[in-house]
Amino acid sequence: MVARLRRILTERAALIGVVGAVLLLVGGSWYQALVTPPYRFVDEQAHAGYVIAVQHGQLPTIDSPIDEEAAGRAMMLRLDRSPDRHTDIWVANNPPLTYVVAAVPGALTEAMGVPGGPLLGLRLVNIAAVGGAVALAYLLGRDLAGGDRTVGLVTAGIVAAVPHLGFVAALGFNDGVAVLAATGVLLWLVRVCGAGPDGVSARTAVRWLGAWCAVAALSRPMALIPAVVAAGLALGVIWWRRRAPFWWSAAWLALPSAVLAGWFYVLNVVRYGDPTGSSALFDKFYREPVGSLWGSLTSIATWESALRTIATRRMEVPLPTDARWWYTVALAVTILGVGAAVVLVAWSAVQTRGGEAPHGRLPSPVALPAVAWAASGVVSLVPVVLTAQHRAGGGAAHPRYLLPMLPLVAAAIALSTVRLLTRWAGLALVLSLAALTFLQIHRSATWLAANPTGRIGDELTSTIGGPLVRTAGLGVALVGLALLVAAIAASGWGSARRPAR
Repeated sequence: MVARLRRILTERAALIGVVGAVLLLVGGSWYQALVTPPYRFVDEQAHAGYVIAVQHGQLPTIDSPIDEEAAGRAMMLRLDRSPDRHTDIWVANNPPLTYVVAAVPGALTEAMGVPGGPLLGLRLVNIAAVGGAVALAYLLGRDLAGGDRTVGLVTAGIVAAVPHLGFVAALGFNDGVAVLAATGVLLWLVRVCGAGPDGVSARTAVRWLGAWCAVAALSRPMALIPAVVAAGLALGVIWWRRRAPFWWSAAWLALPSAVLAGWFYVLNVVRYGDPTGSSALFDKFYREPVGSLWGSLTSIATWESALRTIATRRMEVPLPTDARWWYTVALAVTILGVGAAVVLVAWSAVQTRGGEAPHGRLPSPVALPAVAWAASGVVSLVPVVLTAQHRAGGGAAHPRYLLPMLPLVAAAIALSTVRLLTRWAGLALVLSLAALTFLQIHRSATWLAANPTGRIGDELTSTIGGPLVRTAGLGVALVGLALLVAAIAASGWGSARRPAR
């Protein structure tokens, strides 16, 4: 029996591990989505209002009022307690993809009579999208590591267990689809650059990259720019390496986004004077510029706060005083992991120049795709610039704007950990993050109960679903963690010198 289980784990470790990583994220976020009262975070009311408008066949503007009657009593209570400018659908500068997808789930949760009505449907769409991003993160990490499944599993585990991502996934925003799209863009950019399974042709990679760029363009303006940069880099690689016909590739990369999403950005120019609608939003909320782009980029305090939130926080709840050292560890792991990955990729490129097999004292005999790493690194830095630009214009530098960088950062840390240390070190890192996430899930639930935003017992303070339904999410997360742990452990059985694709 033990031998049979070992054989199954060895043969199916990757699939088991990916399923486990997805369940870890989905289970924890499911619990968070149900324990967080409706409209606890102010942007949720605008996003839910957008869903309602789409259900009614409307494309709202940032000044369109939220249909509070269609949203239910919780929305009515929230709007009664909100300033006038917060009673509009101010997120309508975003393309409608997320809200179209959420229209049916939102209608179902509204029909079920759950607190918040369509909001829960939107939260569930967000969770499903981030679960998909976790699965794609496995493929991204594996392909960037030359086919190393263990690196892929550790990458997926890191993404799934980062505390703040699971929290953002549980809210009724549009970040879930944006993170999914960003991960899809990175994955297929890497494959256009020549990394990935041998059976994937350059033409296939170009078509998929074009499709994911269209999804990114339809998710939100801040996802459009990285997609444009990725398409430009892909065309540069195609021109350089002659991997596919250039003009054919340009058409496949540009036309899906132009046809499916271009009309919306033209509409934004007509409505607000710019493609993103940012200037109109700043005026609506009385925001003024706070400095230059360069000043925002060089603000150490901003980026330190963002990393601290992403690495340690489920919501406003900081770590306990006796666990504050974790942020220092997280910072060190990030810097050392990314730095070591850069060295590994550069060293592999030197050792394999001219098409020769790697030699010397490399941690692994598998060559690393340097061009793919460089291209995906450039794309992953775009959110930093966009966040700094948003802050300089008067907006808030929300840490969730940086989450599209997470899959590549996780892949770099996983590569360094597994190649320079062992898979056990990667497993320990995933377990540490998961333990921190479970701790913060518990503490955020306690904090929410102790800090209501309305009268005890009304719709704005009520959790969604019974205790059994909510707790089932934690059970799913624990099962997912167990599967992921077993898969990472089993990934080293057998011949592990040259990772298989």
